[in-house]
Amino acid sequence: MVHKLKIHPQYFNDVALGLKKVEIRLNDRNYQENDRLILQEYNPETKKYTGETLVRVVKFIISDCPGLMPNYVALQIEKPL
Repeated sequence: MVHKLKIHPQYFNDVALGLKKVEIRLNDRNYQENDRLILQEYNPETKKYTGETLVRVVKFIISDCPGLMPNYVALQIEKPL
């Protein structure tokens, strides 16, 4: 499954640099391992997409973890091969 998601610039840059390897998301899309995330950079100040995108693959999913809000998941992401 492919999911197109908004991501704010500071997080987009950290994902692009390989510093951010986890996404915390509401699990309203029934995320599964091996799903592809199309991360579309979105500027909340201008309320516009920048046109920059990254593709990442979900490698591992954590749910029902202390500190994680109900219906949220932690998605371990990495560049596709």
